[in-house]
Amino acid sequence: MKNFLDIAEINLNELRIILDETVHLKTSRIELPKGKIDAKPVLNGRIVALLFKKPSTRTRFSFDVGINQMGGRSISVSSSEMQLSNAEKMSDTAEVLSNYVDMIVLRTDNHDELLDLEKNSTVPIINGLTDFSHPCQVLTDIFTFEELVGSIKGKKVVWLGDSNNVCNSYLQSAEKFDFEFTVSCPKAVMPVKSIESSHCRYEIDPEKAVKGADLLITDTWFSMHQNNLDRNQRTLLLKDYSITTDLLMRAKPESLVFHCMPLYREKEISSQVVDQFFKVFLSQAENRLHVQKSIMKWCFS
Repeated sequence: MKNFLDIAEINLNELRIILDETVHLKTSRIELPKGKIDAKPVLNGRIVALLFKKPSTRTRFSFDVGINQMGGRSISVSSSEMQLSNAEKMSDTAEVLSNYVDMIVLRTDNHDELLDLEKNSTVPIINGLTDFSHPCQVLTDIFTFEELVGSIKGKKVVWLGDSNNVCNSYLQSAEKFDFEFTVSCPKAVMPVKSIESSHCRYEIDPEKAVKGADLLITDTWFSMHQNNLDRNQRTLLLKDYSITTDLLMRAKPESLVFHCMPLYREKEISSQVVDQFFKVFLSQAENRLHVQKSIMKWCFS
């Protein structure tokens, strides 16, 4: 039994095993109906709990569809449907659910809840997103880049805008996969994880940051809990870090742009750049299904 909590905790060989298996899982689904079960249903007889304390589109659907394709069954609930909403401890929930299901995927604000769940569970735990990290998304991004371009090793990857949980997972990934990662954002929203290392650096000037970049990445500036005042303040703070056609021209001519969605046009990214790279964003979203299937298989390997 293995847990998939953070990229920093998994060695490169194991991460490569997951990515290599993703290639096989994706190609095996070509031209199959979405609901057809895989030829080798590795989750046959298993039940997976999808515990989502935050709203979700891509994570929820991709896990649910993937579980069904692998021959398993899913139980998807929000915290409001459980006693967690009445202050039951996550540790108690973990021990109870371990008697009912074979795996738990948690999506939550509080990273400590993920750690508490893992500590008290006897079944594999997958981080579907916390306020600190989003490893499923970043491993998918790496798969997508290598699918479209080739090895990410030695490439220059630049993060622009709000330094959130996805940014933290990129910081963890840079050393593992040996690429250069630059964070460009206002000092007021610096990442929780330390930036300066042999693979990571900080550049406050976005025009300098993107020079020679192979990949530009951004994400929404607005977390789900922020009110309109927060949004107005953050828009003013981050407006110079929007990915526009002018900024993109300062990167390599063949550079890619990633956005894991939901996206807000004319905020973190311009409509012109969205139109240019929307098919890439859809590839990121599709690949969440295949990468997460590979992660689930790896957890039981």
